[in-house]
Amino acid sequence: MPGRLAGLRGVVATSAPPASGSHGEADADGPGWTERALRTLAAVFVLTWSFRLSGYLTFGTWLAVPVVVIGLSGLLAIVAAWLPAGTLTGRRQRQIDLFVLVAVIVGLAIWSYFQIYNAPDYGTDEIAFDQYAAQLALHGINPYLHSMAAAFPLFHVSPNGYTFLLNGQPVTKLSYPALAFEEYLPLLAMGITTQAAVWIDVASWALGAAVLYAVLPRKLAPLAAVVVSLDVFTGYAVGGVTDFLFMPLLIGAAAGWDRFAWTRGPAAWRGPVLMGLAMAVKQTPWLVVPFVVAGIVLESRRLRDWAQGLRDGLRYVAITTVAFLIPNLPYLLNSPRGWLSGVLTPITAQTVPAGQGLVSLSLSLPIGGGSLQDYSYAAAVAFVALLACYLAAYPVLKPAAFLLPSIVLFFATRSFGSYLVMLIPAAVAAAVTTQRPQLVASWRHWKWVVSGAAASCVLAVLAALTTPSPLAMSIRSVRTTGQLATVDQMTMSVTNNSDRRVRPSFTIEDGMSMTAFWRQVHGPGTLGPHQEGQYTIQAPSYFAMPSIGNGFQVLAFSHAPPTVSRTGAYVASVWRVVLQPSAINQPVARGQTFTVHAQIVDRLDQPVRAANVPVYLGQVIYGQGGTVNSEAFVNSGYSGQTPVHALTNARGIATFRIILRSRLPANNPIYFEANLVKSGSAYPYGYSPILAVRFRK
Repeated sequence: MPGRLAGLRGVVATSAPPASGSHGEADADGPGWTERALRTLAAVFVLTWSFRLSGYLTFGTWLAVPVVVIGLSGLLAIVAAWLPAGTLTGRRQRQIDLFVLVAVIVGLAIWSYFQIYNAPDYGTDEIAFDQYAAQLALHGINPYLHSMAAAFPLFHVSPNGYTFLLNGQPVTKLSYPALAFEEYLPLLAMGITTQAAVWIDVASWALGAAVLYAVLPRKLAPLAAVVVSLDVFTGYAVGGVTDFLFMPLLIGAAAGWDRFAWTRGPAAWRGPVLMGLAMAVKQTPWLVVPFVVAGIVLESRRLRDWAQGLRDGLRYVAITTVAFLIPNLPYLLNSPRGWLSGVLTPITAQTVPAGQGLVSLSLSLPIGGGSLQDYSYAAAVAFVALLACYLAAYPVLKPAAFLLPSIVLFFATRSFGSYLVMLIPAAVAAAVTTQRPQLVASWRHWKWVVSGAAASCVLAVLAALTTPSPLAMSIRSVRTTGQLATVDQMTMSVTNNSDRRVRPSFTIEDGMSMTAFWRQVHGPGTLGPHQEGQYTIQAPSYFAMPSIGNGFQVLAFSHAPPTVSRTGAYVASVWRVVLQPSAINQPVARGQTFTVHAQIVDRLDQPVRAANVPVYLGQVIYGQGGTVNSEAFVNSGYSGQTPVHALTNARGIATFRIILRSRLPANNPIYFEANLVKSGSAYPYGYSPILAVRFRK
């Protein structure tokens, strides 16, 4: 018995979990499982790429192979992430991490191909301008002295993808530094022009992920596969956002930026050269430089003195400036004024406000809008305040050096989502590759600086949000396109509540997108102080017509001074119609009566108990050569009458009895569709799904 007990003790001893922290694997909350969780997440994204690609199998049967391979790879990578410690060598695990990254990049490339295949038109003016500018430069033409208007039809840019000034005119000037289009030159020089800019953007994003993988510590390297797979980035990559051109450059510049002060040789040049090249692509990285230079000065001063710190900071600025100027030099020397005017266009031009930042409050709600310049002032105050906090609290805020500019852009008049997220990959690289801050090294008065900076930002924001819009606007009536279910004209009442004359220019905000400016067909061009006017505006194209089924609002901009006013959200109704039965799968005999019930429901498909509401049922034949009048009898109507209306009962149901007595041409089905009509405005809305009915002898 004692021997058996001793044996049991041995089994228990060897089976018991090791002490917390042993080998980094014992505690499920320890670093071992943190690494496993990150690798699991990366592998899950591999699996999701398989799901995304499977939606395009009908476009290419060959796609079944990568769908299967990528899907299985994701599952196997999850299993590999859960293997016990010591099962895989560090080298083997590194190879698996690299394989996961390659798998998501392959998925991104194939997915991007089908996105381009299904929607080949360029989605933004910026990508169209950049490729057109590259084509001009390839022929020896300075694009800064040439209008970019020809890029719109050349790359089939929707008018909703234009950047508009406050007066309603589109921007037609190249608005970026030269490397923004020079990166496209090699591909164009090889004769590849079809979707060249989009492919370069996607390739730049893939390269950015590879650079992020290379600079991250091994334990965090799988994060690169996660970031490259996020929808917000993949959507922007194929959607015409050109920020990805500077992504690999900025990530490289961010890695270990704080070591510049004591690094010598080629390694010291890497950071500032890459930073300068990133600045030569777009203006967003410009905001990062002051934070990086300030950090370098403080890092050098901590080890030596202020004089050496300033010299190191100036050395970084000098190298960055040279790297920035080299790609721009041909155009700067050719026409300094033209180049400077183009590069500063995003800052100096009075473009319409847009985005998901603070300005969205004034675009969607009756908050502020009376001074768009106040948002620019708020962004400037935020920049100074954040830089002051960064200096005072350094090195506490050191990990956020590359992310703080995104907060500045949040307060600007143009604060698109791309502005807010494009610095995140570089910020991640900076946060995990710089030396850990020493909290005790912060300036003892940092709390006063932070308090003053916060108070300044609050005052600037209050100034922007409390200046009322000059115009009070309301929609009186709309004209729709019927079954197309869009709005093509509307009438508004506009009152100028300010003490100055206002010349309004009107556009539509549908969700977070802004359409091309609408034509004014009636109403005063300029509205005097405290004057009221009736305006009728028309959509300039189909692209500018909002859906009658969704909410929208009208925005009115003025440019002297820059203001925005808005109507309330206009929603046709929360009702729609559904038909029962929703489908009739078997042919109906000619001469046989069948019944269709039209039920009014809300947006959540809950029945609406509304009695005596007229519901209209239309009938038509969609033949191969066009529409054909049908000949069915609906209720007591005559042959082929369309539409026929019936009133709902107490349960919100209208009943239609249908019979066909004649022979259909070519035995085509009849398509039935029901809708409601807005009382007062008399436009149809709430269309039901179509019910197709075939008839037989």
